[in-house]
Amino acid sequence: MTDPSNVRNLHPWMFVLGRYSIAIFSTAVVIWVRSLLNPWLNERCPFSLFYMSVLLTAWVAGSGPALLAIALGTLAAARFFIPPETSFWIEGVPELVQLVIYVIVNCIAVLLFNRVERQRRLAEERATENVRLGEDLQQADQRKDDFLALLAHELRNPLAPIHSGMALLEKNEDAPEVVRSVRKIVERHTRHLVRITDDLLEVSRFRRGHLEIVMQRIDLREPIRDAIEMIAGAYESKSQLFQSLIPETPVWVNGDHVRLTQLAANLLGNASKYTPESGRIRLVVESHDGTAMVAITDNGIGFSDHHAARIFEPFVQIDESRIREYEGLGVGLTISKRLVELHQGSLSGRSRGPGLGSCFTVTIPLLVQAVVESTDPTRLCDQLQQDVGSRAAPVAEALPKSLPEAASVSPCKLLVVDDNLDASKLLHDLFDCEGYEVQVAHDGMEAIDMAVKFRPTVIVMDIGLPGMDGYEVAKQMRRTSLLSNCKLIALTGWGSEQDRELAALAGFNLHLVKPTGFQALLHHVQTMQVEAGQTVESTV
Repeated sequence: MTDPSNVRNLHPWMFVLGRYSIAIFSTAVVIWVRSLLNPWLNERCPFSLFYMSVLLTAWVAGSGPALLAIALGTLAAARFFIPPETSFWIEGVPELVQLVIYVIVNCIAVLLFNRVERQRRLAEERATENVRLGEDLQQADQRKDDFLALLAHELRNPLAPIHSGMALLEKNEDAPEVVRSVRKIVERHTRHLVRITDDLLEVSRFRRGHLEIVMQRIDLREPIRDAIEMIAGAYESKSQLFQSLIPETPVWVNGDHVRLTQLAANLLGNASKYTPESGRIRLVVESHDGTAMVAITDNGIGFSDHHAARIFEPFVQIDESRIREYEGLGVGLTISKRLVELHQGSLSGRSRGPGLGSCFTVTIPLLVQAVVESTDPTRLCDQLQQDVGSRAAPVAEALPKSLPEAASVSPCKLLVVDDNLDASKLLHDLFDCEGYEVQVAHDGMEAIDMAVKFRPTVIVMDIGLPGMDGYEVAKQMRRTSLLSNCKLIALTGWGSEQDRELAALAGFNLHLVKPTGFQALLHHVQTMQVEAGQTVESTV
């Protein structure tokens, strides 16, 4: 039944009292009306008006108050309208028949009201559930689209320098230095592709429950040292200061050596990725109340409370913009948390806010409890943070069907803008082989400054640039009079129809999706030259 709106938010006993008071009030009103009609009705139809009080109560207050209204109507009719009026006893057969009919009809009416109300509530619950399911499906569909776009971007980025490297090898097969350089680039980006594939397979195995671990008695210090050795190169490349505090005595746990190494390497790699150059990272291993505790602290970008609730979800990254300063699929912490859970432990992450670093703490049960000074994990994280620092589209555009003036187009000034050092170097070398005067920029501000000084005819630019994305760079270039006639080509891993529209609105003349073959890119650059009116004779 529909609850009275004026008592819905009251204390429970007040709510119940309000419902049952409706039965009393409606019966009292009917008694008053029936008394007014008594000169005309006399002893006839003593129960007729009480049907109204029962139905009204059932509709407004529910079945319980409606049953009370039936009882009150029976007593009121017997007391006031059925002789003898001073008694509650009913002796006449006609009056008894009317009473039986009154009770049966009203009970049936109350049951019908109750059934209708249950169906209404069930329909409302189903409608609410359908709305929730619809919203969940929309969110899941959006997350799927976002993930596919991210995956396409992450796959295309390493494919682009590999593709360009192959093109450079074709032109320099007899140059050992070029071959060695390209081989290193291809090897590096192939490892990146393998890592992405491994992450995807790992998440899939976790979700299907097919991940196998071999549990045995091991010294936790050994997999941690292996992980430190694996990540050492990342620290060196960014000139980061890494410190580790590992006890001299064994830390015995029941675990899988390979998976614990993977766990520590994921957390250490994350710390390096999200910590700027010359930053500081610290790893501490301690024992506390029968638990082995590993805390990894950095003075990197940190995260807000909003991200703290989501960082362990799959495919979630702190950096979700198109700037994409930090590559990856956002599954490292998801895998790490699952690995810890398989070892009957826990993984938590804390940060004092954006730009203030972060601390991730792993706890795993000890096999042998060591007698050590008690240390609180939360207090340890705070102390360490104070110590560490204070601070989906076509693969490529089709070749132009014809380029009648391209043969007479001379190489021009070309600016390549890409934060991927390997990709930008390869494009520089390839266009240099074609006789182009090439300059390279690695971020948005550098690209604008260099373009104003260099005055290129064509600019080949990535969208995911650090600090300022390619769309904003293009807009600022279009507002600069010296660059108003410059041709802009977007060469990016973002390839949806929406990305193309954004590129056009920003001022790009052409949108290409990585990996684009060099010959196709060369044709597009030559086409842009023709459109720009470049007719200088070739000097090559």
